[in-house]
Amino acid sequence: MIGMPALIEYDSLEDNLKLCKELNLEFIELNMNLPMYNEMDVKAVKTLLTEYNIKVSLHLSELFNPFDLDPILRSAHLESFKRIVNFANELEASLINMHLLPGIYFKLPTGKVFLYEQYKESYLLYVHQFLDLVTALPIHKLCIENTGIHNFSFIKEATDILLSSPKIYLTYDIGHDITSGYKDRDYYTKHVSDIIHYHIHDGTASSNHLPLFAGELDIEGFLKRAQENLASYVIEVKSSESLIDSINSIKERKMI
Repeated sequence: MIGMPALIEYDSLEDNLKLCKELNLEFIELNMNLPMYNEMDVKAVKTLLTEYNIKVSLHLSELFNPFDLDPILRSAHLESFKRIVNFANELEASLINMHLLPGIYFKLPTGKVFLYEQYKESYLLYVHQFLDLVTALPIHKLCIENTGIHNFSFIKEATDILLSSPKIYLTYDIGHDITSGYKDRDYYTKHVSDIIHYHIHDGTASSNHLPLFAGELDIEGFLKRAQENLASYVIEVKSSESLIDSINSIKERKMI
């Protein structure tokens, strides 16, 4: 299943749906950073999705952090998560995508001290509590996306704990990996069987979210891998022009 991100250049979901339909794509990833999706009228959205015969996935805010060491902030994140799970169920979303965060660090003369490492016992307690919440809620699939932080031992340990749930999987963002210097590659290679979703965009060591075939990544190889594994994937470029060019490029290569 191939999809597109909701584009910020459009002021309405319907404009996104029109482009999605024109490009013969199957779903749109709604980014919950955007107020029009975070505060959406679910009934109206369902009507539009039915009209255009398009499915959705949801991407949690990049600020979402259910492991925050501040109890008030952590509680707010968890309440927000519950609300978005309700959105996902009402919209029959294929999955919910999330980032992990490395958290706050103190910069000392000897190097950075990450609070999640310093207070790892508390951090991992909150990871287990989030796992319990995911288990209790009617979640279909929750995917953890790489953002260049799976070189940290506490992030790898947290991800290992979360992957113990049959509801939790991995999203492999190929552009994030190249710009981070492939900090996630070892972990995601080890857990390749847990990858059920891809964010595909081209990139270089210094830039990502480029149109397909405009950077240094093996786009054909990653598309083939996603298709062979029956994984869903988003062509995660950031403008309609880049999206149209990218879709045309893979159609010319008979990759869809």
